[in-house]
Amino acid sequence: MQILFVEDNSSYADTLVSVVNEKFPGVSWDVVDNSGSAEELLARSFYDLVILDLCMPSIPSGLEKNVENGQRLFYLVQQLMPGTPIYILTGSDLDSFATGLSRHGERIRLWGAEQEFPTVLYFRKNKTPELVEELSGVYHEVLSVNSISINTRGRAIKFSKGQERALKTFVRSMGGFDGVYYPLSGLSGSLVGRVEVRDTRLHIIGAFVAKLGIASKIQKENESYARHVRLLPINTFTPLLSGMDKGLKECSAIFYTLAEGYTETLFEVVRRDTRAAVSVIQKVRASLERWNTAREVSRVSVGEVRKAKLSDENFEEIVKRYALEDIRDIERIDVSASVSCIHGDLHGGNILVNQTEAPVLIDFGDVGYGYTGLDPITLEMSLIFHPDCVSSGVSKEILSFLQYWPIIEGYCQDNPYGDIIKYCREWAYDISGDDRSVLAAGYAFAIRQLKYDDVNSDDTIALIMRIANALKG
Repeated sequence: MQILFVEDNSSYADTLVSVVNEKFPGVSWDVVDNSGSAEELLARSFYDLVILDLCMPSIPSGLEKNVENGQRLFYLVQQLMPGTPIYILTGSDLDSFATGLSRHGERIRLWGAEQEFPTVLYFRKNKTPELVEELSGVYHEVLSVNSISINTRGRAIKFSKGQERALKTFVRSMGGFDGVYYPLSGLSGSLVGRVEVRDTRLHIIGAFVAKLGIASKIQKENESYARHVRLLPINTFTPLLSGMDKGLKECSAIFYTLAEGYTETLFEVVRRDTRAAVSVIQKVRASLERWNTAREVSRVSVGEVRKAKLSDENFEEIVKRYALEDIRDIERIDVSASVSCIHGDLHGGNILVNQTEAPVLIDFGDVGYGYTGLDPITLEMSLIFHPDCVSSGVSKEILSFLQYWPIIEGYCQDNPYGDIIKYCREWAYDISGDDRSVLAAGYAFAIRQLKYDDVNSDDTIALIMRIANALKG
């Protein structure tokens, strides 16, 4: 258990730390005497509990104490660590300010516990036993959630403290003894993985999909799910189970139920059986038919399509870095592009497949209205650029055919993944406004890849220029 303790009275601070350590072994403390040092610690550390005196100096060993310093720190804790319990210390009766802070508190379930905990409590310094008694419940719950192990089967996965706590909390809330995490994706600052919750006999009692990311992205995914994803045919997407945004610092999490047997991604199917992969993609297309058929066509510039995948700011940075001034003319070309609800990140890692080759979609953070052709083009081009395809060798096998990308017959001829590519491209032509809008989608996806340092820039730029030449006619 990790506690941040902000108290300028060193004698009282030493006493409280000593009393707590005697009763609760294993507690770790960061003790500071001012709000400035506490703010620095909050920015870089993860805490289970914050204890603070409202009246404190703003600098180490400062002589000028002010309640405004404690007020600012209180609000900062709530901003940076929503849901983390705050114990406020006072040496006298509560003043109007301290009493007013009560409206910022609530009772919530934390750490997978059955009971609710208050997020704001007040304690007189002369009644320390009351604080210690309240802290006892927090201590034992944190101890319980920390005892949950998240196994990765030897994979090197860098969970933040908040992401790890989210997984452990979820496993505990589902009545599990431990969990096994299989990474599925993690290219946009969020981690998406399959979580198997196991009992004390290590039997799997449930399989789930977890997305761990910042609060704004998780909130957007919740809204997209409620507005768009639920309208898809049943059994074509993972049903939403629960969300979590308290006690995780900057992290939030969302969890979906997953039927047993969805152990492969489409990328893995592509590698072992191209015919099976085409069958899976056909089913994915059928599941998205409700979105695709609701499309409307309008005239837009190639630059507008590009902005759906890459912001103007990032575009300008890429143009400057790689001296791509010539492609500005391409951005002004008009195309007839269809718009509808799209998945927005339809690569093979976001399609899970079971033993009967039935797919389900995951990761709905980018669901919303966009250029319809981007979904099948993203699926096709992820075979070139996605790290999973690079590491499996699929990308390398395709690269020698990349010079033919704009002309589908040449690109697919003798290409070991030609059947998959051809189906994705035909899907794109069927639902896009015109042929040039398909090229615009390919251009948008390809130029976005130059954001990433691990992409082969020479091959990518050559592909962009071929698509640009095709757009010129």
